[in-house]
Amino acid sequence: MQEQIRVGDSLDFTTTLTDYPASSGWVLTYRLIPRTSGTAITITGIAAGDDHRTVATAATTAGWTAGEYSYVAYVDLSGEHYVVDEG
Repeated sequence: MQEQIRVGDSLDFTTTLTDYPASSGWVLTYRLIPRTSGTAITITGIAAGDDHRTVATAATTAGWTAGEYSYVAYVDLSGEHYVVDEG
């Protein structure tokens, strides 16, 4: 996850998780949690071969509240759930 996202900018990046390939059905999700107040943001990745592509359009991010957020990234498959990153 990149360190800074600007409200109104497009977000598009790819994550490689060799233990949890998208081609096997694993779904990567990022949850952005405001550090003060506001609504959490959930971004569900899409498969890009074995990799996971995370995309949010400029129109989508324009609706986000500016501020500091923590994040957690996790993968899910058939009832299995693992946190793979946070910050």
